[in-house]
Amino acid sequence: MTADTTPAPIVVGILDPEVETALLEYAGRLAATSGHPLRLVHVFQANVLFGDPILGLPGAMQPQSMIIDDSAVGRMAEELLGEATAIARDVVAGAVDVSGELLRGHAAHVLIEESEEAHRVVIQRRGFSRIHRIFTGSISSRVAAHAHCPVAVVPEGWSAEGRTGVVVGVSDDKGDAQVLGHALEEATRLGEPISLLHGLDLPALHGDLVDHATTRDWTARGEQYLADLVEKARDQAPEHPETPLATRVFAEAPADALVAASEQARLVVVGRASHLNAFPHLGGVTRALLREAGCPVEVLPLPNRPGHHRR
Repeated sequence: MTADTTPAPIVVGILDPEVETALLEYAGRLAATSGHPLRLVHVFQANVLFGDPILGLPGAMQPQSMIIDDSAVGRMAEELLGEATAIARDVVAGAVDVSGELLRGHAAHVLIEESEEAHRVVIQRRGFSRIHRIFTGSISSRVAAHAHCPVAVVPEGWSAEGRTGVVVGVSDDKGDAQVLGHALEEATRLGEPISLLHGLDLPALHGDLVDHATTRDWTARGEQYLADLVEKARDQAPEHPETPLATRVFAEAPADALVAASEQARLVVVGRASHLNAFPHLGGVTRALLREAGCPVEVLPLPNRPGHHRR
């Protein structure tokens, strides 16, 4: 029996293509340059009440609020998916196949299931307020925390114009080599250099507990760790020997440093922390990036995870 050599799809979670231009552009370029087909998924739930009495959105608790039937929701969802598919086909310009499917359920749950057979999942970070996210939760965070493949989260309205470089955040974690290896692949695909950043794990970043000598010692350890990590990644990925790669060790809050670096970058790559292995979860740095980064953020699953993503 011959093995299936069909490239795994890039799954794109679609909500409203009118405000997802950045998402479709990013996913389309990724598909066209990587050779993976594009699969657009629009997840819908019927019998929903328009408006939100907690957040005071239009229609909440008003006479015109109504429960609509499955057929009406299905027709609207089909129209939205058709619009998104047409845009995506324009972006890939025939380089790869583009398909679309309507699925019923909760968006995060469905996309997590889709990730089991996906090369990557791509979703957009909507420009909601923090109070809205508190009440509704973040689909992107849920998917990034539980997916079986890398998840790319694209900020609403993002553009690659004027940006350069792939930023990689590592934290002396067992998954760091996998994160850097993935970043090397992406940097080669994009033709961009890599900036490898590592925050110091000092006893205290503030106050008088850390003197200059201690900071210097920890900096030297961090620099050696990055040098070893780069050597390991180069050995494991000999096809990317020419990718420019700069390293930096810093003694500031990692989330602040990575968010700042994202303002000029084309991509930030991080991994899920392996010390949280017992419970699929995102650390504070990754959550901050998904919420605040100025460019797309790719979050890798835990290394050697069962059902890891297909190539």
